[in-house]
Amino acid sequence: MDQSIINPHTTRFTINLFLFCLIIFILIVAKNFLIPIAWALLISLASLKFLERMHKKFRIRWGLLVIIHLLVLLFIILGVVTFLFAEVKSIIENSPELDDKIMIIDQNFRAWLSGLGVDTEELFNIRSLGKRLTDFSQYLLQFVGNVGQVFGDIFLSLIYSFFFLFYKDVLERFFVMKYDDRAKLQRIKGIADRSLSVISDYLFGTLIMTLLMGVMIYVLLLLLGIRYALFWAVFAAVLNLIPYIGNAIAMVAFGVYAVLTKDSLWYPVLAVGVVFFSNAVQENIVRPLIVGDKLSLNALTVFISVVGGGILWGITGMIVFLPIVGIIKIILENSEKTRPYSLFFGEPKPR
Repeated sequence: MDQSIINPHTTRFTINLFLFCLIIFILIVAKNFLIPIAWALLISLASLKFLERMHKKFRIRWGLLVIIHLLVLLFIILGVVTFLFAEVKSIIENSPELDDKIMIIDQNFRAWLSGLGVDTEELFNIRSLGKRLTDFSQYLLQFVGNVGQVFGDIFLSLIYSFFFLFYKDVLERFFVMKYDDRAKLQRIKGIADRSLSVISDYLFGTLIMTLLMGVMIYVLLLLLGIRYALFWAVFAAVLNLIPYIGNAIAMVAFGVYAVLTKDSLWYPVLAVGVVFFSNAVQENIVRPLIVGDKLSLNALTVFISVVGGGILWGITGMIVFLPIVGIIKIILENSEKTRPYSLFFGEPKPR
């Protein structure tokens, strides 16, 4: 066989494509194992700088400090999950009130269509939405009620986080033992330090920003007189972790709930405006001050990360894939061979 026929570039591309497909296959098949590890990595990276500051300030043993920190996180997470479960249960129990509201909307809508000469009998019977809402509420209650698995995943993630934080120095010792070249070792250490710093600052800043947005939405919903304001504020704050898509979902949910619980059409408009206003304040004032441009990812990369993560891992993928892509971009930037590829991830320079 003529060896000149084999193109090394084609061979390299084929190998890379195979590795990419293999990684996607592993992400799909092993997602139940990898998702708690991914959450643990995010928790560890977001907590690392804070714990190091506490360790220097109070001189507490590192292992004990990590345990205290994770126990506090556990109680906070369990408290939030329990609160959401109780609020969803309360909203579902009030579904007959929503059914009555749907019937009133149905009657008014049919009367308006009849006034226009439209035969409403041939249209979709909106009254069936009442039954569908009840059926969906029962399904949602059953889904949320399966808290055992949720708590199990949370507990498992925190156990992984403990080991990641407790053995944080192992990776550095590994590189010291593996590489004798001091210059190469310093370059690898620089990449690792920069990745940890950027991702840690981004995650911690995003957490603070999410809390501030939740408080802002809660106050605005209270002023509007929307019931379950605290639940909807927490709901919107959690969705805020999903770029682009999260705020759109929150707007739709706020608008629908306001239509079903308020008589004036101004309430849905104002409820949607609450999310829009809070997001505008976050993006233009809060984010530049707290988070800044840590990841420096362009909008297309963010969108693909969110959509691709959602397809592979659901809501977890929408949240965790973005910082992972940020780490990949940093690694690509710090190598001469791969630096050109990092241009596809970042924002283009202004002309």
